[in-house]
Amino acid sequence: MKRAFNERWIDYAQNDGKSNGAFCTTPYLTHAFILTSFNNKMSQVMTLAHELGHAGQGYFTNKTQSPLNCGMSMYFVESPSTGNEITMEKYLLKNAKDDREKLYILNTMISKTYYHNFVTHFIESYFQREVYRKVDKGENLTAFDLNTIFRETLEKFWGKDVLLTEGCELTWMRQPHYYMGLYPYTYAAGLTIGTKVSEKLVNGNKNDRENWLRVLSLGSTKGPLDLAKEAGIDMTSTKPIEETIDYIGNLIDEIDVLCKKLKIY
Repeated sequence: MKRAFNERWIDYAQNDGKSNGAFCTTPYLTHAFILTSFNNKMSQVMTLAHELGHAGQGYFTNKTQSPLNCGMSMYFVESPSTGNEITMEKYLLKNAKDDREKLYILNTMISKTYYHNFVTHFIESYFQREVYRKVDKGENLTAFDLNTIFRETLEKFWGKDVLLTEGCELTWMRQPHYYMGLYPYTYAAGLTIGTKVSEKLVNGNKNDRENWLRVLSLGSTKGPLDLAKEAGIDMTSTKPIEETIDYIGNLIDEIDVLCKKLKIY
């Protein structure tokens, strides 16, 4: 991770014409390249930690595998990134100076890491499925049609609980790389694995951490469920995602306690 900063792997400047979102690629026999637009806000700290997770996986895989085995299943690929992001947040929580700072970090975990990866991408994947259904029927779609489908998706998801403002229907075009393949679908699985992995990294022992580095080195030599199993997580059952949802609930309970303590409401 230090090399990424010292050797300038990160294109962080905000420039005109630069793609939005954040990306990481690790060409074979070289280091990772991270593209992002850093704005000095906590959410971008988490985005950078996320992309550095990808960089770490790319580094270890390239170091140990042939070019044909360097890819990783889309089902698993967001596990190293989200695991790194959550581990970073836990580090900040542990070192928080007071309750207000702790509340700020917990809010980031909910609004950035978990809401973004579970809720936002769920909405986008539903939208994508509806678009593909129309395309499969031979329909021609314009930007107006996509706006309509996305607003209908938001209305169906939120019901009457959220007031939708004008322009919300445009957010389907926010980060176009999510529609390359079926990318939104990877985040629920990846974040579930990442949550469980982070728990092992933070609360486990040296063997747990060394085992995770070994898993990061396996590339595509194993399928996604076997990769998760190598990391000590059984994704053939619903237990990991149920435990992840319980963990999110605990974070919200902590936020509630701190808000009352700080008399925010």
